[in-house]
Amino acid sequence: ALKQRGLVAITTADNRWLRCDIKSVSLLPNVLLRQTAVAAGAAEAILIRDGFMTEGAASNIFVVREGIILAPPKNHLMLPGITYDLVLELAHMHGLPTRVAPVAESEVRSADEIWLTSSTREVLPITQLDGRPVGQGLPGPLFQRMDALYQNFKATTMREPS
Repeated sequence: ALKQRGLVAITTADNRWLRCDIKSVSLLPNVLLRQTAVAAGAAEAILIRDGFMTEGAASNIFVVREGIILAPPKNHLMLPGITYDLVLELAHMHGLPTRVAPVAESEVRSADEIWLTSSTREVLPITQLDGRPVGQGLPGPLFQRMDALYQNFKATTMREPS
């Protein structure tokens, strides 16, 4: 269902401390940012700091523009996830173009596709951002490709031992 229709997200200022790469028990700012999204009828908040996307309140975010998968670099402003690494690895293995570099807010707002990634939610498309459709307002072709690659990886590599 979510893969067919996509998720709704909002953007909000990233007002967290500057060591977001540290996994700690003090995640109150992330919880509050996620609650802001829920209160706005959205599944996630995409965080913007100084004109650049950092991550989601409870996920990593990828942006697709003109056939290129854009990802913010791992640094102190984000908590890198296993799924973030896997998406980039699968893209590289299968010849999908990527750019790991700061992602400007303008690139997020003019994206053809936006994806949310996390270990529990895997890879999901965001089809509406701040009340506007992302791209055509439907999950895009690169999402469909990445989801197929991810599901195949899960079935062949991450399956339970017999």
